[in-house]
Amino acid sequence: MQFDKVNWLFLAGIGNSGEQHWQRMWANRLPNSIWLEHSEWEAPQRDLWVQEMNEAVAQLSQPTVVVSHSLGCLLLLEWASKHGCEHLVGGFLVAVPDPMSDAFPAEAKGFRRGFEHNAAMPLTLIASQDDPYGSIDYAQRCAQQWGASITNIGPKGHINSTSNLGDWREGFELLTGFVDGIEY
Repeated sequence: MQFDKVNWLFLAGIGNSGEQHWQRMWANRLPNSIWLEHSEWEAPQRDLWVQEMNEAVAQLSQPTVVVSHSLGCLLLLEWASKHGCEHLVGGFLVAVPDPMSDAFPAEAKGFRRGFEHNAAMPLTLIASQDDPYGSIDYAQRCAQQWGASITNIGPKGHINSTSNLGDWREGFELLTGFVDGIEY
């Protein structure tokens, strides 16, 4: 895979992804990376986040792979249900949360469950069997709805910095395999 042939759009979840999060490490390493910064990270509102994503996507001029984590996954799906995906050629979704779970942050407003969406692009979902924000059954239901592949990486929590994954080599290999299978 030639990493410089595409843009990489990174969508973080509530609170943003810090420097010890695999997502930030990948964004710092991959050429042509774009990090979507939101005006409000702690109390995300769906419509505002979708608008901010739309503004970022409008600036794209070459094929782009979206690398999303947690609420960033739901953002991609919310955005895709309202907008065309002309330059977005694939979505790598890690730890898709369930807005109906007891653990879902009450501060995040307006987001719908992942399986309520469809996206006109190839998707793959990476899930942990002990994610407190979304069960493996929920992740499988989402993947089935999207016609997406799913990888259960075992007990890794929410697949974030508290999971102590560092640069998360296994995940990067999954990303590479996913992108190698995309036509763009």
